[in-house]
Amino acid sequence: MSEHDEQHDRNCNAPHELMRAFRQLRNISWNNRRPIENCTPAETMTLFFIRKATNEQPEGLKASEISNIMNVASPTMTQTLNVLMARGLIDRETDPNDRRAVRIKLTEEGQRLTQLAESKMHEKLTALIAHLGEERAMLLVELIDDAAAFFHASNPDFDPGCFKLGQDHNQSTNSKEGD
Repeated sequence: MSEHDEQHDRNCNAPHELMRAFRQLRNISWNNRRPIENCTPAETMTLFFIRKATNEQPEGLKASEISNIMNVASPTMTQTLNVLMARGLIDRETDPNDRRAVRIKLTEEGQRLTQLAESKMHEKLTALIAHLGEERAMLLVELIDDAAAFFHASNPDFDPGCFKLGQDHNQSTNSKEGD
């Protein structure tokens, strides 16, 4: 096989290998997807977003804001919030500036559970860094950041903004139901 043919094979194979690698990432079972104290990964992620948001907005968030930030349909978010409320992990308080609005915050138990989940995730990632080595781990971070920037630039409607709290990320593209 000529050098040209080998290069052609690598170029044709690269997209398939990237798809395979992305599928593997998507299918990783973080913490073996075991619930942390009976909280599903989706519920735990919701708690993380509420915690981060209340650090930036101490008055708490409306359900529709959480729904928009996490890019989840309002009925799905309402159901998740109801479960978290029943478990005593969040509180709903009437907004003093708008009596029709309800603000959501973590309870002390919600804070504790979020800390526990964060600690478990930190342990996993520390083990990954030990496995890869710090240099390769930082290269992985750089490559993932570059890939995310590429997809963001090629699709301006794509918004990884679930990490940018306090903004309505879907205002222009999705209209969500009310609280």
